[in-house]
Amino acid sequence: MHAAILIAILAAAAQAQGFMREHEDALLDFRYGWPAVVEEEPALRAILVREMEAAEAQAKAAAEEDREARRESGSPFHGHSFAKVWRAAGSTPRLLSLTAEHETFTGGAHGSFAFAAVLWDRAADRQLDAAILLDGPVLDRLTPRHCAALNAQRSERRGEPVAGDGDDPFTSCPSLGSLPLAPTDADGDGRFDTIAVLIAPYEAGPWAEGSYVVELPLEAEDVADLPAVYRPAFEPAEAASPEPAKTGERG
Repeated sequence: MHAAILIAILAAAAQAQGFMREHEDALLDFRYGWPAVVEEEPALRAILVREMEAAEAQAKAAAEEDREARRESGSPFHGHSFAKVWRAAGSTPRLLSLTAEHETFTGGAHGSFAFAAVLWDRAADRQLDAAILLDGPVLDRLTPRHCAALNAQRSERRGEPVAGDGDDPFTSCPSLGSLPLAPTDADGDGRFDTIAVLIAPYEAGPWAEGSYVVELPLEAEDVADLPAVYRPAFEPAEAASPEPAKTGERG
């Protein structure tokens, strides 16, 4: 995981946890939560509550069905698990960006893993689709940068060059519009300067390679082409506030 998204995740982890529902028994280990900033957005919180309650009911029903099937077949039952915890990737007066890692285990050889992202418009009390917000020239410019950065990560993990062509999903470049996109405030100055592309296992490589996070720093022309109403929430990465110098450093 690269530095910018790691900094954002570590900062989010340090935030006070707004809500966490968790319980564990022989049937199901369930965890679902969100950061304190969500508590300031009742409409968003209501959406997450509904999702949480539906997920818990579905996970419990699936575990009960699996346990009964294994009892009838005489095979051992292994408890199921569900975990989805939202974290803030950045917050501006107008927009709130959240990401989540979604992990489940339903008794198979291994669990499943997925990413999720929400971009919330505080003024309109509604969710935005980041891909639609970026659609047009911005997405067109980000696409080749995304493919080059992804292939560089693939090449490093595989120990050989990855060209990124053909129909094989493990070598071709997945469309930005099909992936969770998270505007990220990498330096914590209250404006988004990076787009994090969240790629789960199997979407760009085999399970053993794990997930990929591709960071796309925004350039001045990217910000200039965003819708005017949302432009103040973004800044070019080169204009982001520099990290403060450590004590004893000269600058």
